[in-house]
Amino acid sequence: MPSAYLQTADLATYGVSGATAQQITAASQLIDSYLYRPAGMVYTAGVDGTPVYMSALAPELSFTASAGFGPGSNVVIPVTGPTSLLEVGDCIVIDRANASVVESCQVIFISGNQLTLASVQYTHATSAVLETGLLIQEKRYAPKNRTEIVLSMIPVVRVVGGTGRYGYGRRGDQASYNMDNFNLLASLSKFGGPPAWEIWPANTAAGIDPGTGMLWVPAGVMLAYYSEIKVRYVAGFTYAALPSGVKQACANIINTQVLFPELNGNIQTLKTGAGQITRFKDTVLDADTRAMLDPYKARLFG
Repeated sequence: MPSAYLQTADLATYGVSGATAQQITAASQLIDSYLYRPAGMVYTAGVDGTPVYMSALAPELSFTASAGFGPGSNVVIPVTGPTSLLEVGDCIVIDRANASVVESCQVIFISGNQLTLASVQYTHATSAVLETGLLIQEKRYAPKNRTEIVLSMIPVVRVVGGTGRYGYGRRGDQASYNMDNFNLLASLSKFGGPPAWEIWPANTAAGIDPGTGMLWVPAGVMLAYYSEIKVRYVAGFTYAALPSGVKQACANIINTQVLFPELNGNIQTLKTGAGQITRFKDTVLDADTRAMLDPYKARLFG
Protein backbone atom coordinates (compact mmCIF):
# COMPACT_ATOMS: atom_id res chain seq x y z
CA MET A 1 0.00 0.00 0.00
CA PRO A 2 1.20 3.59 -0.56
CA SER A 3 3.24 5.36 2.09
CA ALA A 4 1.36 7.29 4.80
CA TYR A 5 3.59 9.48 6.94
CA LEU A 6 0.75 10.68 9.17
CA GLN A 7 -1.88 8.72 11.03
CA THR A 8 -5.11 9.90 12.61
CA ALA A 9 -3.71 10.14 16.15
CA ASP A 10 -0.97 12.54 15.00
CA LEU A 11 -2.98 14.90 12.79
CA ALA A 12 -3.76 17.47 15.49
CA THR A 13 -0.19 17.36 16.83
CA TYR A 14 1.22 18.44 13.46
CA GLY A 15 -1.47 21.02 12.70
CA VAL A 16 -3.55 19.19 10.08
CA SER A 17 -6.48 17.88 12.11
CA GLY A 18 -8.77 18.02 9.09
CA ALA A 19 -6.51 16.16 6.67
CA THR A 20 -8.10 13.39 4.64
CA ALA A 21 -6.60 10.01 3.79
CA GLN A 22 -6.25 11.13 0.16
CA GLN A 23 -4.29 14.25 1.17
CA ILE A 24 -1.98 12.22 3.40
CA THR A 25 -1.34 9.70 0.63
CA ALA A 26 -0.65 12.43 -1.93
CA ALA A 27 1.77 14.24 0.39
CA SER A 28 3.53 11.00 1.33
CA GLN A 29 3.99 9.99 -2.30
CA LEU A 30 5.49 13.41 -3.01
CA ILE A 31 7.96 12.82 -0.17
CA ASP A 32 8.92 9.39 -1.57
CA SER A 33 9.47 10.95 -4.97
CA TYR A 34 11.65 13.74 -3.56
CA LEU A 35 13.72 11.23 -1.58
CA TYR A 36 14.08 8.82 -4.54
CA ARG A 37 12.69 6.09 -2.30
CA PRO A 38 9.96 4.17 -4.17
CA ALA A 39 9.96 1.64 -1.33
CA GLY A 40 9.09 4.38 1.15
CA MET A 41 10.53 4.83 4.63
CA VAL A 42 8.25 2.62 6.72
CA TYR A 43 8.71 -1.12 7.19
CA THR A 44 6.52 -3.82 8.71
CA ALA A 45 7.97 -5.87 11.55
CA GLY A 46 7.18 -9.40 12.66
CA VAL A 47 5.60 -10.30 15.96
CA ASP A 48 9.04 -10.34 17.59
CA GLY A 49 10.01 -6.94 16.17
CA THR A 50 12.23 -8.27 13.38
CA PRO A 51 12.02 -6.06 10.24
CA VAL A 52 10.30 -8.13 7.55
CA TYR A 53 9.38 -6.02 4.50
CA MET A 54 8.83 -2.50 3.17
CA SER A 55 5.22 -1.50 3.75
CA ALA A 56 4.83 0.60 0.57
CA LEU A 57 5.98 -2.08 -1.88
CA ALA A 58 3.64 -4.35 -3.83
CA PRO A 59 4.43 -8.03 -4.55
CA GLU A 60 6.02 -8.93 -7.89
CA LEU A 61 5.56 -12.72 -7.84
CA SER A 62 3.27 -14.86 -5.71
CA PHE A 63 3.54 -18.56 -4.84
CA THR A 64 1.37 -20.90 -2.79
CA ALA A 65 2.80 -23.63 -0.58
CA SER A 66 1.50 -27.09 -1.54
CA ALA A 67 2.20 -28.44 1.93
CA GLY A 68 2.69 -27.08 5.40
CA PHE A 69 6.22 -26.52 6.66
CA GLY A 70 7.85 -25.74 9.95
CA PRO A 71 10.84 -23.91 11.36
CA GLY A 72 14.39 -24.98 10.58
CA SER A 73 17.34 -24.52 8.26
CA ASN A 74 17.46 -25.52 4.58
CA VAL A 75 13.68 -25.99 4.53
CA VAL A 76 12.32 -27.51 1.29
CA ILE A 77 8.87 -26.26 0.25
CA PRO A 78 6.76 -27.50 -2.69
CA VAL A 79 4.97 -24.54 -4.26
CA THR A 80 2.71 -23.63 -7.15
CA GLY A 81 3.65 -20.55 -9.12
CA PRO A 82 6.17 -19.24 -11.67
CA THR A 83 9.35 -20.65 -10.09
CA SER A 84 11.18 -20.26 -13.42
CA LEU A 85 11.15 -16.49 -12.81
CA LEU A 86 13.03 -16.82 -9.52
CA GLU A 87 16.79 -16.86 -9.11
CA VAL A 88 18.91 -18.22 -6.31
CA GLY A 89 19.32 -15.51 -3.69
CA ASP A 90 15.88 -13.96 -4.11
CA CYS A 91 14.07 -13.19 -0.86
CA ILE A 92 10.44 -13.96 -0.20
CA VAL A 93 7.92 -12.85 2.40
CA ILE A 94 5.78 -15.65 3.86
CA ASP A 95 2.21 -15.22 5.17
CA ARG A 96 2.12 -11.44 4.86
CA ALA A 97 -1.56 -11.45 5.80
CA ASN A 98 -0.87 -13.20 9.13
CA ALA A 99 0.94 -10.81 11.46
CA SER A 100 1.70 -13.56 13.99
CA VAL A 101 3.88 -15.61 11.62
CA VAL A 102 4.94 -13.22 8.84
CA GLU A 103 8.66 -13.49 8.02
CA SER A 104 11.14 -12.99 5.20
CA CYS A 105 13.59 -15.66 4.02
CA GLN A 106 16.17 -16.21 1.29
CA VAL A 107 15.85 -18.81 -1.47
CA ILE A 108 19.09 -20.79 -1.63
CA PHE A 109 18.10 -23.52 -4.11
CA ILE A 110 15.42 -24.04 -6.77
CA SER A 111 14.49 -27.43 -8.21
CA GLY A 112 11.37 -27.54 -10.37
CA ASN A 113 8.47 -26.54 -8.14
CA GLN A 114 10.47 -26.90 -4.93
CA LEU A 115 12.16 -24.01 -3.14
CA THR A 116 14.81 -24.40 -0.45
CA LEU A 117 14.83 -21.60 2.09
CA ALA A 118 17.91 -20.80 4.15
CA SER A 119 16.03 -20.47 7.43
CA VAL A 120 12.39 -20.52 8.54
CA GLN A 121 11.37 -19.25 11.96
CA TYR A 122 7.66 -20.13 12.21
CA THR A 123 5.27 -22.94 11.29
CA HIS A 124 3.24 -22.23 8.16
CA ALA A 125 0.15 -24.07 6.96
CA THR A 126 -0.67 -25.48 3.55
CA SER A 127 -1.64 -22.69 1.11
CA ALA A 128 0.70 -20.22 2.80
CA VAL A 129 1.42 -17.37 0.38
CA LEU A 130 5.03 -16.57 -0.53
CA GLU A 131 5.72 -13.23 -2.27
CA THR A 132 8.71 -11.52 -3.83
CA GLY A 133 9.35 -7.83 -4.50
CA LEU A 134 8.69 -6.62 -0.96
CA LEU A 135 12.28 -5.85 -0.04
CA ILE A 136 14.75 -3.31 -1.38
CA GLN A 137 17.15 -4.94 -3.83
CA GLU A 138 20.35 -3.31 -5.05
CA LYS A 139 23.21 -4.47 -7.26
CA ARG A 140 26.65 -3.04 -6.66
CA TYR A 141 30.02 -3.44 -8.37
CA ALA A 142 32.57 -3.92 -5.62
CA PRO A 143 35.57 -1.55 -5.58
CA LYS A 144 38.88 -3.11 -6.58
CA ASN A 145 40.48 -5.13 -3.76
CA ARG A 146 37.82 -4.05 -1.26
CA THR A 147 35.01 -5.96 0.35
CA GLU A 148 32.79 -3.02 1.32
CA ILE A 149 29.92 -1.46 -0.59
CA VAL A 150 27.53 1.38 0.27
CA LEU A 151 23.77 0.87 0.15
CA SER A 152 21.63 3.78 -0.98
CA MET A 153 18.80 3.70 1.58
CA ILE A 154 19.37 4.45 5.26
CA PRO A 155 18.98 3.59 8.03
CA VAL A 156 19.56 -0.07 7.14
CA VAL A 157 17.76 -2.17 9.74
CA ARG A 158 18.21 -5.68 8.33
CA VAL A 159 20.03 -7.42 5.50
CA VAL A 160 17.84 -10.41 4.63
CA GLY A 161 19.91 -11.97 1.85
CA GLY A 162 22.93 -11.45 -0.32
CA THR A 163 24.59 -12.97 -3.37
CA GLY A 164 27.86 -12.28 -5.14
CA ARG A 165 29.72 -13.44 -8.20
CA TYR A 166 33.16 -13.21 -9.74
CA GLY A 167 33.88 -11.42 -12.97
CA TYR A 168 36.43 -9.27 -14.70
CA GLY A 169 37.55 -5.98 -13.24
CA ARG A 170 36.63 -2.62 -14.66
CA ARG A 171 38.32 -1.29 -17.79
CA GLY A 172 42.10 -1.53 -17.34
CA ASP A 173 41.96 -3.40 -14.03
CA GLN A 174 41.66 -6.88 -15.55
CA ALA A 175 45.38 -7.66 -15.52
CA SER A 176 45.71 -6.88 -11.80
CA TYR A 177 42.33 -8.13 -10.60
CA ASN A 178 41.87 -10.68 -7.81
CA MET A 179 41.35 -13.58 -10.23
CA ASP A 180 43.84 -14.48 -12.99
CA ASN A 181 42.38 -13.93 -16.47
CA PHE A 182 43.81 -17.22 -17.71
CA ASN A 183 42.43 -19.67 -15.16
CA LEU A 184 39.40 -21.96 -15.25
CA LEU A 185 37.09 -19.19 -14.09
CA ALA A 186 38.09 -17.04 -17.05
CA SER A 187 37.45 -19.91 -19.45
CA LEU A 188 33.98 -20.50 -18.01
CA SER A 189 33.21 -16.80 -18.23
CA LYS A 190 34.22 -16.77 -21.90
CA PHE A 191 32.54 -19.95 -23.07
CA GLY A 192 30.07 -20.97 -20.38
CA GLY A 193 27.99 -17.82 -19.98
CA PRO A 194 28.01 -15.37 -17.10
CA PRO A 195 29.37 -16.55 -13.73
CA ALA A 196 26.84 -17.95 -11.27
CA TRP A 197 25.57 -16.00 -8.29
CA GLU A 198 26.78 -17.40 -4.97
CA ILE A 199 25.00 -17.09 -1.63
CA TRP A 200 26.77 -15.32 1.20
CA PRO A 201 25.34 -15.53 4.73
CA ALA A 202 23.81 -12.13 5.27
CA ASN A 203 22.81 -12.54 8.90
CA THR A 204 26.05 -14.00 10.23
CA ALA A 205 28.96 -12.94 8.03
CA ALA A 206 28.03 -9.44 6.89
CA GLY A 207 28.60 -6.33 8.95
CA ILE A 208 26.49 -3.22 8.41
CA ASP A 209 26.67 0.36 9.65
CA PRO A 210 22.96 1.29 9.75
CA GLY A 211 23.53 5.04 9.62
CA THR A 212 25.89 5.13 6.65
CA GLY A 213 24.77 2.03 4.75
CA MET A 214 28.35 0.72 4.66
CA LEU A 215 28.16 -3.06 4.22
CA TRP A 216 31.05 -5.49 4.68
CA VAL A 217 30.72 -8.61 2.54
CA PRO A 218 32.81 -11.76 3.14
CA ALA A 219 35.04 -13.32 0.48
CA GLY A 220 33.51 -16.08 -1.63
CA VAL A 221 34.30 -19.75 -2.16
CA MET A 222 37.51 -18.87 -4.03
CA LEU A 223 38.70 -16.77 -1.07
CA ALA A 224 38.64 -13.67 -3.24
CA TYR A 225 36.34 -10.66 -3.07
CA TYR A 226 33.29 -10.61 -5.32
CA SER A 227 33.15 -8.41 -8.41
CA GLU A 228 29.37 -7.92 -8.25
CA ILE A 229 27.09 -8.03 -5.24
CA LYS A 230 23.31 -8.13 -4.85
CA VAL A 231 21.74 -7.20 -1.53
CA ARG A 232 18.14 -7.61 -0.37
CA TYR A 233 17.41 -5.53 2.69
CA VAL A 234 14.99 -3.49 4.79
CA ALA A 235 15.67 0.19 5.52
CA GLY A 236 13.67 2.83 7.34
CA PHE A 237 11.50 2.98 10.43
CA THR A 238 8.34 1.62 11.94
CA TYR A 239 5.66 4.29 11.97
CA ALA A 240 6.06 4.62 15.76
CA ALA A 241 9.76 5.43 15.31
CA LEU A 242 9.36 7.64 12.23
CA PRO A 243 11.25 10.92 12.83
CA SER A 244 9.04 13.86 13.73
CA GLY A 245 10.65 15.87 10.93
CA VAL A 246 9.22 13.51 8.32
CA LYS A 247 5.76 13.76 9.86
CA GLN A 248 6.00 17.56 9.99
CA ALA A 249 7.17 17.66 6.37
CA CYS A 250 4.09 15.66 5.39
CA ALA A 251 1.90 18.11 7.33
CA ASN A 252 3.63 21.10 5.67
CA ILE A 253 2.83 19.72 2.23
CA ILE A 254 -0.80 19.15 3.17
CA ASN A 255 -1.11 22.68 4.55
CA THR A 256 0.36 24.14 1.37
CA GLN A 257 -2.06 22.16 -0.76
CA VAL A 258 -5.08 23.07 1.39
CA LEU A 259 -4.31 26.70 2.24
CA PHE A 260 -2.74 27.67 -1.08
CA PRO A 261 -4.26 25.44 -3.75
CA GLU A 262 -3.39 28.03 -6.39
CA LEU A 263 0.32 27.29 -5.78
CA ASN A 264 -0.02 23.66 -6.81
CA GLY A 265 -0.11 24.46 -10.53
CA ASN A 266 2.62 25.67 -12.80
CA ILE A 267 2.23 29.33 -11.84
CA GLN A 268 5.25 31.59 -11.65
CA THR A 269 3.52 34.78 -10.55
CA LEU A 270 0.04 35.30 -9.09
CA LYS A 271 -1.21 38.89 -8.66
CA THR A 272 -4.50 40.28 -7.44
CA GLY A 273 -4.98 43.94 -6.61
CA ALA A 274 -2.00 45.14 -4.60
CA GLY A 275 -1.00 41.60 -3.63
CA GLN A 276 1.44 39.44 -5.53
CA ILE A 277 2.82 35.92 -4.97
CA THR A 278 5.87 34.71 -6.87
CA ARG A 279 6.93 31.08 -6.91
CA PHE A 280 10.68 30.76 -6.85
CA LYS A 281 10.62 26.97 -7.38
CA ASP A 282 8.27 24.70 -9.25
CA THR A 283 7.51 22.71 -6.09
CA VAL A 284 5.42 22.77 -2.93
CA LEU A 285 8.48 21.77 -0.90
CA ASP A 286 9.89 24.90 0.72
CA ALA A 287 13.45 25.12 2.08
CA ASP A 288 12.44 24.16 5.64
CA THR A 289 10.52 21.09 4.47
CA ARG A 290 13.39 19.97 2.27
CA ALA A 291 15.79 20.34 5.21
CA MET A 292 13.60 17.99 7.26
CA LEU A 293 13.73 15.36 4.52
CA ASP A 294 17.26 15.65 3.15
CA PRO A 295 18.93 13.38 5.77
CA TYR A 296 16.91 10.44 4.38
CA LYS A 297 17.48 11.05 0.68
CA ALA A 298 18.71 8.05 -1.31
CA ARG A 299 22.35 8.15 -2.33
CA LEU A 300 22.21 7.37 -6.05
CA PHE A 301 25.67 6.03 -6.61
CA GLY A 302 27.26 2.58 -6.76
